[in-house]
Amino acid sequence: MENEEKKLEYYTIKPTLKQFYGVKVNEDTTFDDKTDDGCVIQHFEDLTLTSEIKRKIEPSDNYPYEVEETSKSVVKMPSGTILVWTTEEGWVLPQYEMINLTGLEKEIEEVKQVYKDSIV
Repeated sequence: MENEEKKLEYYTIKPTLKQFYGVKVNEDTTFDDKTDDGCVIQHFEDLTLTSEIKRKIEPSDNYPYEVEETSKSVVKMPSGTILVWTTEEGWVLPQYEMINLTGLEKEIEEVKQVYKDSIV
């Protein structure tokens, strides 16, 4: 084992390849949507996302409290912002930078070029 030569390689943190339904908004984007349970109703116009939430959580064995949530949020965003759809919250601003498959392929090719002449 001592005489074996170690082969060093570059490693990348494995990305999730899960796809999300999404839209890149601009000045012309408009929509009205609601979640399947009807608890979240959303309107998008003039680069502004308005979300109204009305939901009630009943007590259960795991959570012994009754909760009523009523809220409204208004988010003004720049053109080019990506929104993704979630079944529980409707359209949301993703927590992470998002990229489509074409962009991902381009980035992978760029990384390959950077390291193509590497001795590692």
